[in-house]
Amino acid sequence: MSCAAKIVKTIMASQALLVRLIYAIHASIGVIIAASLTKNNKLYFFQLFLIVSAAEYIWTIKKSKKGEWKWLLPSVVIYIAWLVPQIFILEYSAMAKGKDILREFNQTTSECRTDLSGLSSLGNSLNISKRSDEEYHDTVLQLNVLLQQSMMLVFILGRWLGPKGSMTREQLSQLLLAYVGMAADMLEFITETLTIPRVACDDIFVTIVMVLWSWSLLQFTLGLTATKQSKTRVVGTAKAQQDPCSVVQGISSFFLWCCGGEIWALLVSVIMQDGPYLVMRLYLLIKLHEVGQIFFTIKNGILFCLQLYRFAIVVGVVANGKNKEKDTKTEENLEGDPPYEIASVSKQEQAQDLSTSLPGVVEENNPDDAIP
Repeated sequence: MSCAAKIVKTIMASQALLVRLIYAIHASIGVIIAASLTKNNKLYFFQLFLIVSAAEYIWTIKKSKKGEWKWLLPSVVIYIAWLVPQIFILEYSAMAKGKDILREFNQTTSECRTDLSGLSSLGNSLNISKRSDEEYHDTVLQLNVLLQQSMMLVFILGRWLGPKGSMTREQLSQLLLAYVGMAADMLEFITETLTIPRVACDDIFVTIVMVLWSWSLLQFTLGLTATKQSKTRVVGTAKAQQDPCSVVQGISSFFLWCCGGEIWALLVSVIMQDGPYLVMRLYLLIKLHEVGQIFFTIKNGILFCLQLYRFAIVVGVVANGKNKEKDTKTEENLEGDPPYEIASVSKQEQAQDLSTSLPGVVEENNPDDAIP
């Protein structure tokens, strides 16, 4: 390995280490907050992810030439598995405390508030324990929202400071802009949905919202760098068409076409974010009559339709490109030379070849060339 290659390898290793340190510090802060507020010391077992993260770092640096993997980012998977359970625990803890406070004030828990700071005015007397419960509830919610927002910033910062792999600066800037849009939509979904009174104290609704939000977070674990690269067309060559294993090559070509370009990005966005968000918001609007979800539902629906429209366009462009290239290859085969020719040799040429191959035999028009 040359000196320049060693320097590049060292820089990539340093970038990968820096990103994993950021992930570890932020996730550890989340564990400390959750364990302190819930008084559950068992949550500190999540710190074992430090060992997992260190092992993943060593394995990635040794096996990956670019400092990161192409299709999956294991460091982000570990970070999500490390921090997201703390967000779940804080949300459920705040919901349970909110229900207890409402029961003390003889209020129904079917529609509860996410901010209980002004609830003391509803009672004639409020002791210190009830006031502390309100403060605990509001503090847990505020810290949970802070963890969610800072988590999105860590995703963007980690992709920015981490190894670039084969990406150019233009591709990285496009990917970071896509990350900002994804993060804004995710925060909007979980914040606006969990503040609805009919959702905030419903165990099923809260679980569904948190699961959908966690499912959308998995987009950050995918190597979306491929979606920002120039699109290439995968077409079988003449040699591949003559190969008896062309069926297998065709399947691999289809996989690359489906999962290696813009179609891959569209499918990921529709399946992991826009589709589930749209279904949830439609349910809140139609079933629960939440008028405040009209704007977000319409925005989500328009974006969903535009992505399906873009998907149809990309599929059509790829199909037309394949047909045109196939027609071009057919024309080239028809205009080219035939694979074989029928050689016709005259009798005179045969006699000439025979005369030159036998010693002492000369042609009649060259008597001087005879052998004495």
